[in-house]
Amino acid sequence: MKITHLALATVAALAAAPALAAPNWIGTADYGLETVGPFNTYDLSSAGVLLIEPLLDPLNPNAARGYYQSSVTAHLLDGLQIQSPGLAANNYELTIVADFNSSRTSVNAFGETFGVNSGNFALYLDTTPDRDFATDSGFTDGLKIMEGSITSGGGSLGYVGGGIMQFGGAMLDLTVTGYDTSVFSPATIAGGNSTFSLRLGAPFDATFLSTINNVQGVGTTGNLLYVADGDLILAAVPEPKSLAMMLAGLGMIGAMSLRRRS
Repeated sequence: MKITHLALATVAALAAAPALAAPNWIGTADYGLETVGPFNTYDLSSAGVLLIEPLLDPLNPNAARGYYQSSVTAHLLDGLQIQSPGLAANNYELTIVADFNSSRTSVNAFGETFGVNSGNFALYLDTTPDRDFATDSGFTDGLKIMEGSITSGGGSLGYVGGGIMQFGGAMLDLTVTGYDTSVFSPATIAGGNSTFSLRLGAPFDATFLSTINNVQGVGTTGNLLYVADGDLILAAVPEPKSLAMMLAGLGMIGAMSLRRRS
């Protein structure tokens, strides 16, 4: 498949604004080996990995950096799985990586909460599946077909058994800044959101994590390592008619405000 330019999402600021929340994107993806869709959600592997690295910042002792990598296992349309036999047969792979800045916001005997204020993510297509958590390789050596920024988010971690984190969850808001228009159709992707569950402590999780020494080149020594399961729901650019109506509504609100001040 030819490498084409990345399409800029020119409505990123509008898509990020709560008043102009965009609907879910629904479309197809041509990966060269097969075309999948319509779909609106990437279902990510239940065996993804999240590494948390405390930043040891004296001005913000609760600050940390997160590193995540996983792969896509299925395509969903409003929660229902869409057929992608080539992906299921491992004829190609879709991998995702992300990094973000976070900070603990509260902590007690039962757990803690944290906020996410910035970060980046990217989605890769590779026709030679080779991802390997143990060697920290094969997650970014394909064709980058989507990228963007993490604009906000947060989550919580629960404690059991002497203060050891056993479970948790997180939600992230994303802005898509570029994607391959030869892959995605229609070319109206603007953003997305993700929901993750985090695990640590189950026997099979411990066995899996024990083989991992690095995540995106960051060593596990002195850092926290979790198993992460999640999804990526894509959002679309608002339709011109809907956008015009929303802007007109904002204009009316502004005009009413001016009249009241007068």
